[in-house]
Amino acid sequence: MLCNDRQIDRRILLQADSLEEDGWQVTILAMPLDESVALDDPRVVRIGALTNPFAHRENRVLEIYRLASQYLPMNGPLMRLLKSIAWRLLVDKERFYLNLFLANGRQHVANVVVAHDLPMLAVGRALANEFRAYLIYDSHELYTEQEFSRQQQASWAKIEHRHIKTCDQVITVNPSIARELEARYGLAGVAVIHNAERISPLGPRSWYLHERFGIPREGRILLFQGGFSAGRNLVELVKAMVLLRDSRVYLVLLGDGQLVNALQRLVERKGLQSRVYLHPAVAQARLLEVTAAADAGVIPYQSICLNNYYCTPNKLFEFIAAGLPILASDLPELRRLVEGNQIGCVGDLSTPSAMAKMIEAFFADELRLQRWRERLAAVREELSWQKEGESFKQLYRAFK
Repeated sequence: MLCNDRQIDRRILLQADSLEEDGWQVTILAMPLDESVALDDPRVVRIGALTNPFAHRENRVLEIYRLASQYLPMNGPLMRLLKSIAWRLLVDKERFYLNLFLANGRQHVANVVVAHDLPMLAVGRALANEFRAYLIYDSHELYTEQEFSRQQQASWAKIEHRHIKTCDQVITVNPSIARELEARYGLAGVAVIHNAERISPLGPRSWYLHERFGIPREGRILLFQGGFSAGRNLVELVKAMVLLRDSRVYLVLLGDGQLVNALQRLVERKGLQSRVYLHPAVAQARLLEVTAAADAGVIPYQSICLNNYYCTPNKLFEFIAAGLPILASDLPELRRLVEGNQIGCVGDLSTPSAMAKMIEAFFADELRLQRWRERLAAVREELSWQKEGESFKQLYRAFK
């Protein structure tokens, strides 16, 4: 498995678990960490790009990126501009990842090579050809339609078009993106494996978040979890709490990211210290335990690009696994999974005033909330990794 991230996505680790259960040996080749981590997954091998004589330029670019990311929001306008300039003037996208990954990849001869997301597709094809192996492309999102410049979108689209038809199987995260890939590239049979979470039996109601922040037990906690990055409508979500008339509703933001200080300052400036709380990110192994201590989850993403329009983020399935009713923006896949399964509602979450109205309406009907919770008991079984993992194993059995 090839991964161009430092933090290995839960989707990749769960897939590796399922493949090992089915008798496969799995190696995950990933980007180097800025510093060593004692508890890195033993299946993960970090590329040693500095030993590659062809990767000097790539490593200089990575060093500049690491430095910039310490001071700039990852998805903010200035960082997007810097990345756009780097890709356009300094780096050939395809050659960049080939130079970084090929030398290390050749040390791990495989029967199946999996390219996780578009940056790894050319590397995956090159290694699969050398190994005479099967090539699988797992598209975690509609990569070419992220909030890139038009030039970047066109460049990534050319790479995808050049390699995608050589794949023995293409997998993605939801039916909308599957249909889009099929239509764009004349494909058939793009498989859907949702970003489901592994579930375990729900225990008694947890009061952890109430106790940590001194929230009365009758208070309702609306939870956002994930990265605090630009483009996720978090500033508007905090501002909505100023307009909220229902004093029983509290907001907890669980995670970290470049916006954490700005969000904390906003909370203080708006006088929301007793209504809005920031909780630092927790390890994936503990995440669902903390998630389950809330009363509902919120996904306020906006349709700022086609990739966002079709999104099904990890937090959606984490809320489901934790048994939380969900309030989400009215986007196609969120509507299909939330309203379609009757586990919450979708609507206009574009502005603070619209959010405030939706949040008040969401918590106003206790009987409806209880029906959503009851539905979640069945839906969390259906949309679990235990279920998705079996479908995933079946896909790979064709390559044994």
